[in-house]
Amino acid sequence: MAGVVLAAVAVLAAAPGTLAGDKAVLRVSFNSLPPWKVLNPDDEPAGIDVELLEMLAQRMGLTVEYVHYPFKRGLKMMESGEIDLMTSILRRPEREMYLHFIEPPYKNETCKAFYVLKGREHVISSHADLRGLRVGTILGVGYYPEFDGDPGIDRYPVASIELNIRMLLAGRIDAFISTESSGDYRIAAAGLGDKVSKVVHVYREPQNVHMALSRRSPHAARLDEFNRTMADLVAEGAVDRARERLFREGIR
Repeated sequence: MAGVVLAAVAVLAAAPGTLAGDKAVLRVSFNSLPPWKVLNPDDEPAGIDVELLEMLAQRMGLTVEYVHYPFKRGLKMMESGEIDLMTSILRRPEREMYLHFIEPPYKNETCKAFYVLKGREHVISSHADLRGLRVGTILGVGYYPEFDGDPGIDRYPVASIELNIRMLLAGRIDAFISTESSGDYRIAAAGLGDKVSKVVHVYREPQNVHMALSRRSPHAARLDEFNRTMADLVAEGAVDRARERLFREGIR
């Protein structure tokens, strides 16, 4: 990717409107969210969000600089204007006070899927089938109301989806739940498509996901241009193309 990963202190020391060559700098907070935001083998940001952002920036004559912060810290820095932009942001009333949500959204739903050993796809065809199964989850993560509030599901919370995959392969759980795009990506990246399958029962919920611009960013005056450029990219199918390429070729 064209974006350069910088130490946080270097970015924050730069004055608003800093130029990289002859292009204005867009400071972006980056946190891992495969397959949307991933570090490639050279520890550079990659993934669907990054490809889309780089296309947007190129069309607007901007150079992207990434700094690595947890999601919540990134939002705080957007509030103060130390960071210009973040990706994969859900619209919330409290965020409207300090963020411009770039329109249109580039994702429109969230999907939660269940993964089982190959050949056991028939075990889960509805939510009711989860009761009595050992289901791997991630510590502290909520999935969807019916699942989160069902006392009949035997949950096995662990620290990562990688641990869930290992537990499934070892027979310690019957299934695990994951955001569908992340689960599909990790199974494909690990080369486990011949051992692990996604069941037909997938929870789907409409939910708009945006890129967001800090209201204190020096680029906030270009909001209409951000919106027009994003609308063009969405209409051109840029997100679908990036996703298809990522799953076909993997992260480089």
